[in-house]
Amino acid sequence: MSDKNGNIIVTLPAWEGRKSQIGASLAHLADQYLVKVVQSPIMQLELVNDAIRRAVLRELAEWDEVRADYTVTVVCSTPEAPDALEQFDELCIALRLRGDRLKFAAIDQETAISVSEVCQIKEISNFPYTSVMIPEVPGSFKELTDLIAKREGERELCLIFEPTESPGWIAKTLIGNGLRAIRMGFYKYKPIQIANLPPADNPTWWVIVNDAAVVPEIARGLKRQNMKFSNIRWISSRPSVGSALKKILPKSEFIEVSELRSDIILERIKGHISPAL
Repeated sequence: MSDKNGNIIVTLPAWEGRKSQIGASLAHLADQYLVKVVQSPIMQLELVNDAIRRAVLRELAEWDEVRADYTVTVVCSTPEAPDALEQFDELCIALRLRGDRLKFAAIDQETAISVSEVCQIKEISNFPYTSVMIPEVPGSFKELTDLIAKREGERELCLIFEPTESPGWIAKTLIGNGLRAIRMGFYKYKPIQIANLPPADNPTWWVIVNDAAVVPEIARGLKRQNMKFSNIRWISSRPSVGSALKKILPKSEFIEVSELRSDIILERIKGHISPAL
């Protein structure tokens, strides 16, 4: 694999033994774009244990009659929520029974596309990703909760798909606005160290990030490997990642893309004019 156009580090969370969706897609196109791709999730995704999953299903059954006449809005609060749903068969069945009452909201467009695909694969509901509510600023919890609050009726129910360790800000905000909301924390993140980076002929590294909260940990991991920050460019679709970088690495180069999609990222890398090294 050539690294003529540089080396990509994919830091997005992944299930054990699997690449993240974007990581797999970038690896597939790596040769074509003359880049080397290093899979280095700094979080491993896991479903919570059986007892917690049963409690999540019990709470849904207690709050919602399958044949009720109001809408249920599924809120994917992280990019990993659709993947986690795909792994949780019993929840997929529970949603399938409510298929004609479901609406969807997601934290960004990539997540909207993912939840649409998962719902088709698991035969929950068939809807275009364009019907999913998303904030204009990718990753903005405030915008997402404002959108949901505006469009929800009083009796409607929101199911917040989030990691179990989440502080529950979305649910609290919606409840504060008078809506009914259930926190459904059925997956979790386990921190793991950044991978040992291989030697590279081209010293340019591109770091793909999708969460501002993990920027300091990624920076620490790269520093431990004596990486030169002047050789690193950071890519995300979220402005909050750029803001987080400014605080800890004010001279870092941040490149915002419209979507974290492999072809968009690779075209941006290919078209980027490297400064003289």
